[in-house]
Amino acid sequence: MAKKRVLVVDDEPEFLRLVTDYFKSHHYEIVSANNLEDAVTAFHKHGPGVVLLDFNMPIVNGDKFLPILQEVDPFVKVIVITGYTLEDVEDKFKGLGYFAFFEKGTLSLEKLKQKVDEALAY
Repeated sequence: MAKKRVLVVDDEPEFLRLVTDYFKSHHYEIVSANNLEDAVTAFHKHGPGVVLLDFNMPIVNGDKFLPILQEVDPFVKVIVITGYTLEDVEDKFKGLGYFAFFEKGTLSLEKLKQKVDEALAY
């Protein structure tokens, strides 16, 4: 069975820790980054099956970062997690091919895990 390797990219330390701890407790291999430079390095080094990507990041937002990931791996599965609404995300990520979207304010870690499993099996 393939490793359940997930890259979590978020600049909020508390949220990053929450998601990382949750997935580690469910036996996922988690790589985390709190900025996009570290995320690119981790993506190249670890080749995660799924990327959990915050939209609102310092310097470069997620909608500008997703195409960079897709250049490395055109089949990358990205799940956007943000405080923005679905309409905002659809507008910003239009045509970029993200796998799923979750709002931080209403995030269920169990539902996120189900979507990550779906993406890993895709």
